[in-house]
Amino acid sequence: MDGEVQISCCPPAERSAALRILHAGLPEDQQAGLVQALHALPQNSESAFQGLLVALRAKEMVGASWIQPAPGRTALLWPPSVNGPATQQLMQTAAEWLDNENIVLAQILGSSWASYDLALLSMGGFKELAELAYLTVDRKYFPTKHPSSELQFEPYNKQDCSRLEDLISKTYQGSLDCPDLNGVREICDVIEGYLSQGTSGDEHWFFARKNRDDVGVLILTPHTTEQWELVYMGIIPLARGSGLGKQLVQFALWHSGCVGADRIVLAVDQANQPALNMYHSNGFVVWDRRTVFARFGRGQ
Repeated sequence: MDGEVQISCCPPAERSAALRILHAGLPEDQQAGLVQALHALPQNSESAFQGLLVALRAKEMVGASWIQPAPGRTALLWPPSVNGPATQQLMQTAAEWLDNENIVLAQILGSSWASYDLALLSMGGFKELAELAYLTVDRKYFPTKHPSSELQFEPYNKQDCSRLEDLISKTYQGSLDCPDLNGVREICDVIEGYLSQGTSGDEHWFFARKNRDDVGVLILTPHTTEQWELVYMGIIPLARGSGLGKQLVQFALWHSGCVGADRIVLAVDQANQPALNMYHSNGFVVWDRRTVFARFGRGQ
């Protein structure tokens, strides 16, 4: 029947049209920029489009959704932006796709320009996880000399993988940053996800030690020569509340400046007020806010 909706993987020739439907809330110039970026992708990026789903009715595209898998058994979902009968089928198909691919954690990053049907997201298994604040700090706030600290910073070595896994697991205990994520993924998947960030792998990862004991971890990475990201920093519960977090951040600013960074960006749970206060005291300011919706895989 012509009125029936069919969901399928988007053919290559229709990807531009699918992106325009998917990002219908964006201004025209930004939509055109996304389409231009799509055509500039290399041929070996075909696997990135396996999760680009389209809804067709009588051969007319009436909806789209895009699942973008990432290392560590995670994925980012762009939900349907056009309301209609096809949206429910798209969300149901996307949920089945995530389960079939054994995705443990799927996320939707709610943009300020988009509105979301919470009932529709719930149908796909998504629930609100956190409000994230995206922070940035400019080079003028970087220490010009090695900051004094009680901590010693030891570069990570791949031979210390089990040591890192144990330390990160400890820093997650009692964390105020997206606490619902604690225990959702195996720690090896978490580290794989950290490795996929930026362009330098684990080159700028550090153990933070006090009195020869591991008390914290710091993970930095460049996205460009000038812009770096503080991917993760954490302190074990027994060492919290003594100013070590600020010492971690000061070292992160100093190290990033030494290797040419002009700014550092990071994301933090807005409910984590102690972390926000600490970042603000080191010169960080908010440049964006987003709502995160999460879907945990089967068995989580």
